[in-house]
Amino acid sequence: MPYHLLVLHQTQKLIDDPLIIGFTWLVLVDILSGIVKGLRSKQTADRTNSTKGIYGLCKHLLIVAMVITFYPYFITLGFNLVAQTMVLAFAYQYLVSFVENLSQMHIATWWLQPVVDFLAKKLNVAKAQPDYDGRDYDHITGKYNGKEKEDDNHA
Repeated sequence: MPYHLLVLHQTQKLIDDPLIIGFTWLVLVDILSGIVKGLRSKQTADRTNSTKGIYGLCKHLLIVAMVITFYPYFITLGFNLVAQTMVLAFAYQYLVSFVENLSQMHIATWWLQPVVDFLAKKLNVAKAQPDYDGRDYDHITGKYNGKEKEDDNHA
């Protein structure tokens, strides 16, 4: 079978792939929870606005397009584990975002927080570190804007 037909066939199989279905639902739930969070917010900076909305939708569209493009391509090359790991990594980020949205709306997340915390510690992500403060990072670029670490070497 020619390679382009193999890629096309694998792409068609995405519609029934449970990993892709779960990922898609997480993306949709995160987008909806973000919209609701913005609508419920009392502070102006956290309210829904067109700049945040356009940026967020473009970011989600780019991530979904990347997953839909690379997932079948990696599988056709025999990199199934890489493809699945990529989707699971993005799914984890959307789960964390969903939990954060619920927390910011003051909705109890005790039922999801242990899962997020366990995965964060296992994956050694920044939010699992005791000195993490989200306000130290630019919300668009992720660049660290916090205080510089003090040098412990006092000679």
